[in-house]
Amino acid sequence: MVSAYDSLAIYRLVWGVMVDSITSEEKKTEPLTSYRSVDVVERLLSDIVHKIKNNLAGIGGFAALLAKDLESGDPHGRLVQRIQDGVVQLNEFVVDLMTLVRVAKPRFKKVRLQSLVREVWLRYWGEERGDRGLVFHPSHEGQQVEWMADSQMAQQMLFHAIRFTDLVGGEVETMRVRLSDDGGVNFELSFLDGAIGHSVWENVVELVDDCEPVDARLSLAIVLKMVGLHGGELSIASIADNRKMLTIQLTKGS
Repeated sequence: MVSAYDSLAIYRLVWGVMVDSITSEEKKTEPLTSYRSVDVVERLLSDIVHKIKNNLAGIGGFAALLAKDLESGDPHGRLVQRIQDGVVQLNEFVVDLMTLVRVAKPRFKKVRLQSLVREVWLRYWGEERGDRGLVFHPSHEGQQVEWMADSQMAQQMLFHAIRFTDLVGGEVETMRVRLSDDGGVNFELSFLDGAIGHSVWENVVELVDDCEPVDARLSLAIVLKMVGLHGGELSIASIADNRKMLTIQLTKGS
């Protein structure tokens, strides 16, 4: 199980920042990786991402113009479509990378739990799957449960949790949202074990370095970051046969 502060190890894997030297109270002089230095790096990364996104927009626009000039059925149309799809995918990847490395502080407020979870679920799977596989326990039919969270970060956390399990698993079966007796909330994603060996699942942080594809590693890193910012814990365990359960535990007041 990964606690809030264990997830800081993700930053070492991404851009080599020694988080221990940032948070250490024993340092009397300002270390290279001080908050001020991290802020400089963040601004640099933001500028780089902005430049990449601008270039991608140019490539996407050029591809759209090419597509207009092609006649229906032209074999080059598939190539142009691949360029457009690649632009969209790379743009999303860059945005996700910035989400991971950006220094963030959650802004907690009351959000409607069922509405937030359902919105994320439908955004990922689309209307075709609908609510199938999404379970609230207890159901609280007709009653919205209020939850203290940073709405945007909570959505990123759940979206990337679903995305991670979908990318590494054979099938995402269910997502259960359970209210615990102490007023906390648990999110449980049940999925079929994919190509990852059993031993690798023992350490969630190591999965960020070991599992494939790289998109799954990035999504898991984002989940770890958002869980940590909400003061929660993350675990992955075997439940039966070749099935796994990814569990996010958030306490009351998170």
